[in-house]
Amino acid sequence: MKYSIIIISKDNRDYLTNGLESLLKSVPKNLEIIIVEASDILEELSVDGNIKHIRIPKMEAGFSAQRNLGVKNATGEYIIFIDDDEEITNDWFENLTRVIKENKEIAGAMGTTFPIPKNANIISFSEGVMGHPGGGFRFHNFSKGKVISISQVTGCNMILKKSVIEEAGYFDFRNFHGGEDTDLGIRITKKFGVNQFRYIPNALLWHYSKTNFFDMCRWYLRRGIADAELFLKHTVHIKYLISTSVILKILPVMVLSFIFNWMILPGAFFIWYFLQISRTRFMFSYFYPYNFSSTKKIITFLLFPFIKLTADIMFDFGRIKRIVNISLKRR
Repeated sequence: MKYSIIIISKDNRDYLTNGLESLLKSVPKNLEIIIVEASDILEELSVDGNIKHIRIPKMEAGFSAQRNLGVKNATGEYIIFIDDDEEITNDWFENLTRVIKENKEIAGAMGTTFPIPKNANIISFSEGVMGHPGGGFRFHNFSKGKVISISQVTGCNMILKKSVIEEAGYFDFRNFHGGEDTDLGIRITKKFGVNQFRYIPNALLWHYSKTNFFDMCRWYLRRGIADAELFLKHTVHIKYLISTSVILKILPVMVLSFIFNWMILPGAFFIWYFLQISRTRFMFSYFYPYNFSSTKKIITFLLFPFIKLTADIMFDFGRIKRIVNISLKRR
């Protein structure tokens, strides 16, 4: 059984160099590593004989385009995808591949991805509580530390059979804004059936998450655009859209407040706020790697619902923006 690791990157040389150095310390020496870098930087990346460095012009960049290029140049039976802005933990590769060895019939799996502790703040930690990137603390807590069956995998820490990627039709170039991993997962499930993926809680990677509030807003806006593209392509995705849309939840409350009593709106907000507080108490189990004072932990806990509300609204705005743009183009 042979593995190939694919890293895609766009104008992110500093993170890429750091992540590659971390990777090389933690994986077998003869492992095939393919870097697909979109950049106009002329300086060559210093790599050894086991690393294929594929450079493309920045104008040809794209999540799907770069991943597909990596897959087509890979010789491994299994393809491992990671991001350029991640650092590897010592047992990550062994834990990720062990489950594949024990479950050869499945299409793939994903590991755990947490915000990296070295530059973590309230924003990046809150993203982990919301489940980003790659499931974050939320999904790890849901798994209770056990390998579980899942319906989707995320591209920042996943392993897939190369033959399955090929038979499912590779990553779709139309998923330009992201969501290419979710799209491929949906197509794999349609073709090969349910329970094709596993979540491996102890296959941990550290990810450089957004630490600036406005960067976080832009990231969730882009995720919303990508999510709208998935909805327009896969009708099965509508259930996720309805269940996660905060605007669909706010509008009925606003209408009721307008018709009956304006106090309904703040009352509903306080109920929602304390419900969020109750649901996210698990975050205190994940403060241990992070250098947060007791005061900062409490502030993070109390501010989290507001950060989540902002992220959810930006997510919905991205969805609306994309759907409106497509509707206008069709006229």
